[in-house]
Amino acid sequence: MVSSRAVDDPVHALYQRRAYPAMSHPSADPAVTAVAARLGGLDVANPARASVLEIGCAAGHNLLPLAARWPDSRFTGIDFSKPAILEARETARFAGLSHVEFIETDLSTFDPGDEMDYDFIIVHGVYSWVSEEVRHALLKFCATRLSAAGCVVISYNTLPGWSLRKTLVELTSAIAASPAVEAIGNSPEEILGYLATATGNRTPYARHLTAVLHDLFGKGDEILPFDDFSPINEPCTFQQFTHRAKQHGLHYLGESQLTDNFPSSLAPEAACLLKPFAGDPFVLQQMIDVLTNRTFRSALLCRSDAVLVEKISASTTLRFSVGMPHEVEHEADQVCIVSRGGEVLARFDKPLAIAFFSALSKSKPHSRPAQELFSQMGNPEEDEPELARLIIDSAEKGLVLLHDGIPPFDSEIPDFPDLGLLRLMAVRKAQALVDVYHAPHRLEEGQRQIAALMDGSRSIAELEALAKSILPHLDFPSWMGQLAARGMFEESIG
Repeated sequence: MVSSRAVDDPVHALYQRRAYPAMSHPSADPAVTAVAARLGGLDVANPARASVLEIGCAAGHNLLPLAARWPDSRFTGIDFSKPAILEARETARFAGLSHVEFIETDLSTFDPGDEMDYDFIIVHGVYSWVSEEVRHALLKFCATRLSAAGCVVISYNTLPGWSLRKTLVELTSAIAASPAVEAIGNSPEEILGYLATATGNRTPYARHLTAVLHDLFGKGDEILPFDDFSPINEPCTFQQFTHRAKQHGLHYLGESQLTDNFPSSLAPEAACLLKPFAGDPFVLQQMIDVLTNRTFRSALLCRSDAVLVEKISASTTLRFSVGMPHEVEHEADQVCIVSRGGEVLARFDKPLAIAFFSALSKSKPHSRPAQELFSQMGNPEEDEPELARLIIDSAEKGLVLLHDGIPPFDSEIPDFPDLGLLRLMAVRKAQALVDVYHAPHRLEEGQRQIAALMDGSRSIAELEALAKSILPHLDFPSWMGQLAARGMFEESIG
């Protein structure tokens, strides 16, 4: 977390008293934001050879896996929590990551030096949870310290979606101060659970309220004090945020994840109905927030003086790595994209689309450069623009995943599984493992005991025998296959 002053600051006091939960933020992964930036017209740096700053890095659980992925980039994390910074430094030393530094500081004192600008700045879980003074300082710092083609991702809570949650937080505090609270318990989780039992399920509002309440108390004591019940939690509208960013010299490029620019929860006909507003993205996005009741945004911005291109080339799009998170099924003369739950998400009958998704399905679980897939398809060069449009449209709808800078990995289960030093440290701290796509993967207690043994010194057969004694009902081969498919294992051991 960051602050402009440490004295009499309730947010600072919270972070000195408690540790922020360890988690990674896939929406802030430079491999993801670089794609969004390029599609927004910004010729951003290659994340594999870039300077990256995280403001509010906590104990480094988000930044360290990125440093492990890109040894030729430079990483800096700042936070005002001394215990968090000490832990981050210890983990970096343990994992042998010398190209990442962690600094105990806040924005009022942090000085990266005259020669240091950043290609990627990550500000996740900060903006809505600090004072107005710090929010202004944050935007000013980013506009000043971004490189000429740099980008920053800033997440924040949005209105009107957050209105009900803010009211529920205030109500929970009022109930906690009431003498009658003794009948239900005075923790936020207990009070929210109590309210959820009283909502019923008879009206659309009651069902919506129940879902919100369950989402709130489902976060538990680990997250609630830092999020919904933080000493400061100031949501704002999309237009308010982008207006403030513009005042400080920042230009809004879009959301850091392509699917968030036009959420799938909108009605199927929404694309046609809202098309007249496509030329005014600020009004369009505010309309979308109202229509979807969105509560959270992860905005991507660059300097106002950055050079942008209106339309990216097909060759730029085909440089991205493409991954398939769904299943691909063939039906007669078409392909169907099917979710893991069996829902048909899309159908394609054009030969180019059939060839593309067929080639992509054979690559699972890997992401592969689109140009490589195109070469495998054997299509003529003049099909490149059409394929580029198909890829971008599919990515915006969540049918495929795009990354810029994801290194290749071996998805086979190694003979001597090794999670690597960084993941082994996470296992020992009962933290989520971060996969090759920067997504968190939580383990149950028995799984953690088994994972702690995966240091490359035991064969797969030895581990399976130990797993039977620790967790008899675990489908060990299937579980190991899932870990391998997410790129969890070091490839140098085998």
